Amino acid sequence: MLLRLALSLLPFVGPALSQLATKYTDPDNGLTFWGITDPVHFVTYGYVFPPLNSTGVTATEFIGEIVAPIGTGWAGVSPNGAMLQNLLLVAWAYEDSIVSSARFATNYVQPTAMSGPVLTDLPTTKVNSTHWKWVYRCQNCVAWSTTAGTSSLPLSGFGAAAWVQSDIAVDTPSDPQSTFAHHTDFGFYGFNFSQAHVSAAQYSSWTAGVTDGSTSEGNTTVAFGSHL
Repeated sequence: MLLRLALSLLPFVGPALSQLATKYTDPDNGLTFWGITDPVHFVTYGYVFPPLNSTGVTATEFIGEIVAPIGTGWAGVSPNGAMLQNLLLVAWAYEDSIVSSARFATNYVQPTAMSGPVLTDLPTTKVNSTHWKWVYRCQNCVAWSTTAGTSSLPLSGFGAAAWVQSDIAVDTPSDPQSTFAHHTDFGFYGFNFSQAHVSAAQYSSWTAGVTDGSTSEGNTTVAFGSHL
């Protein structure tokens, strides 16, 4: 198998932020996220965080989701907006499940496995005939070591999150560390991290697998209709 390097998975070139993350409810599970749906490829990217005053291991994590048309070869995110020295998450559909991994890059080459983050699929992660959905818990994911020190998400401020999408399937779909071709497209959007937090009780119920929305906090916005 030929190694195909992703020479610029998420190059932070500083374009104008034409989209801003908004609050929405996933109608399939009742979870509230802050994120966007890319209007070209129709992929939804969302995040939700525990309270800002969280302590212990909960303070280091978030819940996220990617919902993509079934023809999407792979999709990924950089919550902090840049490729280099940042947490990168990639995922794709394989048969009836989602394959995912946390990656890290110190140069514009294929990102490799990142030590530290723990990814757990949450209920309503699935694949059907039209879309695939990855709902995940990312633990040890809000701060990480770099060659220059420690980097972290601006949880109480504003940032620029990034997404990436490819129409080409990865080289070995069953392998979370598969190599893959250069992305088809990428983009950035403004993200007010300070707004993307829910109560401790709500967050805990979602990480425990509650998906009926019975403890939702007045959310009415739907991001992607009946994709799944």
